[in-house]
Amino acid sequence: MSEVVSARGYAKINLFLRILGAKDGYHEIESLLQSIDLFDEITLSKTADDTVTSSFSEDNSLVVLRALKDAFHLGGMHIEIKKDIPIGGGLGGSTADAAAAAIACAKLWALPLPRVKKLVAPLFGDIAFQMTMGTAIARGFGEKVDPLPDLPPFHVLLAFPHGGVSTKEAYRLSDSLPKGRGSALSLYRALERGEKADRYYLNDLLSPAIILNDEISPILHAMKDDRALLTGMTGSGSTLFSLYKSEQDALKKQGELACPTLVTRTTSPFLAK
Repeated sequence: MSEVVSARGYAKINLFLRILGAKDGYHEIESLLQSIDLFDEITLSKTADDTVTSSFSEDNSLVVLRALKDAFHLGGMHIEIKKDIPIGGGLGGSTADAAAAAIACAKLWALPLPRVKKLVAPLFGDIAFQMTMGTAIARGFGEKVDPLPDLPPFHVLLAFPHGGVSTKEAYRLSDSLPKGRGSALSLYRALERGEKADRYYLNDLLSPAIILNDEISPILHAMKDDRALLTGMTGSGSTLFSLYKSEQDALKKQGELACPTLVTRTTSPFLAK
């Protein structure tokens, strides 16, 4: 049995995010999630002692690995993380690492992956999706995931306003603001047909994020483009995105923006390495 396993944790973008209500201090949502080709690389190894440690201080992976260690009576482990997903931007980097750690742990100790997924799904909002990847609608607190057929491949322009947005503060502020209406499935169908889908877009955390970070609104306005199928904000922000059919169009808009940017693409389990 291998003593070292590597895995990738892929970022996600929320193409749609509707807050349905709050329960026990947590917010129930409906969200259309899409994996993108931006990832952290993790290496998980067995250790001689009985501890679980990480090279990265802000690491949800430790919560997952300790839960699996206790549930399956495993030995010690150490995780090394090479970060490429920006921290605190709504791209789900810490949860992606936790998902990759769970998958790596299952491989390292020959654990049944379905049982591992069921055990870790309630721990973090998007971990169930990030262990599956591709395109899906998430409900509840993010733990209920309905995978969908892959959307057509899109090129994704990401823009990064300076400063982030506190997820806790964004949700708190959202409680006092009007909520939008719409359907994640309607947005999915429009993108599936390759149509411009802005009229179906909703993120109930966008208004709170604009209040909390005054750079979001002007950058979002600058990103508006007739060639983009969809422009919006992922999660609680502050990362903004636009979807394009053409990489050339994405690169053209990238050259017009003054803030830090990145052009990547959508991905799925079949495309990811």
